[in-house]
Amino acid sequence: MINSFELEKQLLAGLIKYPEVYIEIGPFISEDDFDDNISVVNRTIFSVLKNAIENGQHLDHVGLTERINSLGLTFEDNINVGQYIQALDLRKCSPKSILSTAKDLKNITIRREGISKCKDLAKFYEKAPLDTSYENLINHSDNLWNDHANKYDNSCSNPESLFADMEEAIEERGNNPVEYFGLMGPHERMNQLYGAPCQPGNVCVFCARSGVGKTQFTIDLCLETSKLNNNTTVLHLDNGEMSKQELQMRLAARQTGVPFHLIQTGKWRMAGDAVVKKVRSAWPKIKDYNFHYFNVSGMEVEDMINLAKRFYYSKVGRGNQMIINFDYIKTTSQKFNNKQEYQVAGDMIERFKAFSSTFRFDNEPVVSVVTSVQGNRSAISTNRATENIIEDESVIGLSDRIIQVSSHTYLLRKLTTEEFITGSNDATHRLFCLKSRSLGEMADRATSLIRMEDGSLSPNALFYNFDNFNITEVGDLQDLINNDTATATLVSNQEVEEVPDI
Repeated sequence: MINSFELEKQLLAGLIKYPEVYIEIGPFISEDDFDDNISVVNRTIFSVLKNAIENGQHLDHVGLTERINSLGLTFEDNINVGQYIQALDLRKCSPKSILSTAKDLKNITIRREGISKCKDLAKFYEKAPLDTSYENLINHSDNLWNDHANKYDNSCSNPESLFADMEEAIEERGNNPVEYFGLMGPHERMNQLYGAPCQPGNVCVFCARSGVGKTQFTIDLCLETSKLNNNTTVLHLDNGEMSKQELQMRLAARQTGVPFHLIQTGKWRMAGDAVVKKVRSAWPKIKDYNFHYFNVSGMEVEDMINLAKRFYYSKVGRGNQMIINFDYIKTTSQKFNNKQEYQVAGDMIERFKAFSSTFRFDNEPVVSVVTSVQGNRSAISTNRATENIIEDESVIGLSDRIIQVSSHTYLLRKLTTEEFITGSNDATHRLFCLKSRSLGEMADRATSLIRMEDGSLSPNALFYNFDNFNITEVGDLQDLINNDTATATLVSNQEVEEVPDI
């Protein structure tokens, strides 16, 4: 029998010392890698460790011993579990060595189980009647061996029938209907037109030129979505352009309504009792906010994802929802490895998409990704006439895969001078949906052309007011057209060809 008692012990020693590394080996290491023909105790120790780590618990060698003893199990040779685990804890190992040890142990498992499958195949050939057809012999061989091979292929799982359990899935959803699929966002019209912005298993992208407010918008969106959904955990991965302190200042101005310069300079205490009261009244309210920051400047995307996984297990907990706000897609910190810039950016968005869709519990995705990307020069709207502004996929910078992989892609820009009309309408920014993989309850309104006051037709869009890092939804284009109290309406001069009635 192929096995390695030494590798098993070395891997357990590493996990006892550095449980945070489990996230890197969890996808391919299981109890089956600990051969119970040589020691049941190793398999038991791994099982207890795995359960504790995946539930956010840390067990030292003493706690691990107590947990195993409480199971009331007996082991071969009347082994003293406490002494055995203490000996494991004294072994020398490093965090970096654990992954290679796990891979070596998995290699042995593949060989051991491969030999077992070959023996099963030999028995089949020995017992199969002589008149068994050639096709049956080949099919049985293929099924037996491919089942074994697929078990170790992490790149895919076995194909599943879309219709086999469709009735059960749809009836179950009918028994437990939800207002929105995903986490309802703070902007009513966005929810109604395009669905919830944070949908588990999906990536939502916001494109804007530098200085327009994409960081401001995505942070506000994620924070408010969290508050609306039982303080769902938000992990903000920042590419290094915004420090923790700078974001704290911005969020403090947003939360208190006090001008940013007073917060930033610390002069809010000199601005009068009313301002001081505003600031200090915010502190009790923010204690429950579940928004976390990490600077990922210089990190590879795989390192970011491993960080997110470790954070999930330690702070979020199995089966709970998490929102990742990645600010933002760029390539300056990535190693190109002979790839072009657009390839690196495409790989980055695809890795985040793969993580969000495959990181599951009870076969349900639990991670939503919100991110942003710099628009190219076609997205410039400053000092341009409204009819010259481009609002299509060509404004997305870096890679076509960004819009291909995302579930929703939005273009954010400031209003032009022509559009910025004072009065009852106080919009400062326009958000145009470039792509939507799903729509909300007002799908027709999202996709229909809006009749303008001059008789022309225009695609719908959303409008927002940005004020001291607070963002308020004003409405969509139809809302602005319907605003009878306004003496003037926000009208785009960009006409589109009228679509004939069908």
